[in-house]
Amino acid sequence: MTQKLDIIVFDPAGNTTIMVLTPVPRSQYAETAKKLLEIDFGPQCSWRDVAYGEQVAFVVEEKNQDVTETPIMEMCGLEFCGNASRSYAYYRALFLGEGEDAGEDKKKVNVRVSGCGDVLTAVVDPNRCDSVIQMPLPVDLKMIDTAPVGIEGNYPLVVFDGISHIVIPDVEPDEETFHRIKDFIYSGVDPEMDAFGVMFINEDKDLMSPVVYVRDVDTTYFEGSCASGTAAAAIAKAAKETEGTFEYVFRQPDGTLNASITKKDGQVTEIGLGGIIEMTEILHVEV
Repeated sequence: MTQKLDIIVFDPAGNTTIMVLTPVPRSQYAETAKKLLEIDFGPQCSWRDVAYGEQVAFVVEEKNQDVTETPIMEMCGLEFCGNASRSYAYYRALFLGEGEDAGEDKKKVNVRVSGCGDVLTAVVDPNRCDSVIQMPLPVDLKMIDTAPVGIEGNYPLVVFDGISHIVIPDVEPDEETFHRIKDFIYSGVDPEMDAFGVMFINEDKDLMSPVVYVRDVDTTYFEGSCASGTAAAAIAKAAKETEGTFEYVFRQPDGTLNASITKKDGQVTEIGLGGIIEMTEILHVEV
């Protein structure tokens, strides 16, 4: 059975995200996403010659919601994604004209997204093509001894609702290495994670390579950029700080993300995440 869908293709710092605006039953998310991820949207993306999606997000049909509630966006695997979340805020501000005036043509927009129990706030700046979202705080931070997978050292596993990331420097990002780490974490640390990522940091090249696995759809992506992974890497960098706000820039394969970490008494109290967003007009597809 084919479906006619209205979609927007977002490119938040290279993390190409297909956002489905037409209501789709949750039971059809995986099948719909599979078809959409096979399409090259390069002809519709003036900034990129080839544009296959890395992930698919679904806007929940608003007539099924309490009108007093903030609208919802769900990822295909019901995981959390920071880049998709800030893209959703961008859509609501630019396409729907929503949000409070935040000065200098900016809009403050609240969103609810899968994998996160809190309403998130983003400040959308159309002049800079940016959407800076206040990320959910981590629920845990564990130091993991990765010697069992042949990588000597103890590295931080930053646990968020909906996704967890381990930050590992000086290891080349390849699929075999990623799956060894992923299988070790799922079998020995936490088998219940909705999604898991490894942030491979190359200090010499000033490059972070995100690799992310989503359990419910059993997919692994070498992503152009990763917002929650960037937040995890920034938390790791700020680990020894105790007080203040600390700014970091993470260059990634297809884009750059900016992270700010605010700490008080050694605890992370706020995380901001932003970066350039490109997007198409509303596209009409049949899959």
